[in-house]
Amino acid sequence: MSISPSITNSCKGCTARCCRGLAVVLTIPEAKRMVKELGLAPEDFLEFTANVNSRETPHYPLLVQRQGTVEEYFIVLKRKRGVDCVFLQDDLACGIYPNRPHVCRLYPFDLGGKNVKKHALCPVKFEREEGTEKVAEQLRRELLEHGRLAREWHGKFGNEAPDIKRFGEYFGD
Repeated sequence: MSISPSITNSCKGCTARCCRGLAVVLTIPEAKRMVKELGLAPEDFLEFTANVNSRETPHYPLLVQRQGTVEEYFIVLKRKRGVDCVFLQDDLACGIYPNRPHVCRLYPFDLGGKNVKKHALCPVKFEREEGTEKVAEQLRRELLEHGRLAREWHGKFGNEAPDIKRFGEYFGD
């Protein structure tokens, strides 16, 4: 299932700044889709992190209650050497381009798919393309489902730090 709009402004020659250092936060439905489409175990390319500012992402965190505090965890793509996206290839191309996450499909546009983000790292001047708003709408729907699933997870495992292997077992189809 490919929902990506075609890109007429090629990323060739780009330095992949958006694939380096930025956390690629996923929704639970998106993580499930990627596991299925890529045929990889979740622990091969996904991890949980508490190093995402919840005020800077629309993704609802997985909440963990411990010792009177609430910790927020997000599902992200793993990083090579702590910096590069696990799917960034040596030639700076995306190794999963047809199956890449929604935020990657939309970048450098905001989550509405209408405006280029302020402070976008992309050196290429993009024009909004047909299909971009469709990707944004699908992400909005998945964010609602993600919130429901995150609350379900919290109800079951709320006092335990999230584990990506358990995540795969719990949400596996």
